[in-house]
Amino acid sequence: MTTYEPVIGMECHAELLTQSKMFCGCANEFGGAPNTRTCPV
Repeated sequence: MTTYEPVIGMECHAELLTQSKMFCGCANEFGGAPNTRTCPV
């Protein structure tokens, strides 16, 4: 029989008061339509 090892993780979300996103120059504005404030790849 195989034994299992439990792995417990934690995820934390934070909202920053910045004018742009962390890893690109796109505007960081709340309330827009989904997937509209993105950079082209």
